[in-house]
Amino acid sequence: MSAWPRPLQQQHGFTLLEVLVAMVLIGFGLAIAFTAISGTARLDDKINGHTAAMALAQAKLDEALASPTFSVADDAVDQGYAGTDFGYRIHLRPFEALTRAQQERIPAFRQKLEEVEVEVFWGPKGNQQVYRLNSYRLAPPPPGERAAGGAAPTSSTPQNPQNPVRPTP
Repeated sequence: MSAWPRPLQQQHGFTLLEVLVAMVLIGFGLAIAFTAISGTARLDDKINGHTAAMALAQAKLDEALASPTFSVADDAVDQGYAGTDFGYRIHLRPFEALTRAQQERIPAFRQKLEEVEVEVFWGPKGNQQVYRLNSYRLAPPPPGERAAGGAAPTSSTPQNPQNPVRPTP
C-alpha cells in the first residue's frame, strides 16, 4: 500500500448540514405563509362585520325614513345579523335648517326637520366597533295639529309617497 491518500469517492445524497439548512428555510417560508393567511382571515372577518353593520344601519334608516309620521323610539336593541351579534340605537333630534333671522325673512318656510342617526355596534365590550349613519327627514306635525284642523287639508299638488308634500299651516 502506498502512503498517498485514496482518491475521493463520489458522494450520493445530502449532508446533514444541507438538510438542516433546507428545513430552516422551509420553516421560515411556512411561518410567513401562515401569518399572511391568518391576517387575511382576520381582515375578511372585519370587512364582513362592517358590511353587515352597514346593511343593518341602512335597513333601520330606511324604516325611519319610510314614512314621515313614523315615530321612532329612542331605543337600544341587540340582535343577531349575518352570524354576528349587533346592537343598534336610533336617535331623532330636531334640526334647525334656518337661523331665527332667516326664518323671519322667509315666513313661508315652516317645515321642521329631524336628524335621524342610526348607530350600529358590535364586538367585545372592550373593543367595540361602531358604524353611524345619519340622514334628515321632515318632522311629523305635532299630534294635536291635524286633529285640531278637522279634516286633513287638501292640496292641488299631487301626493307622491316617496316625496310627501305637506301644505304649510
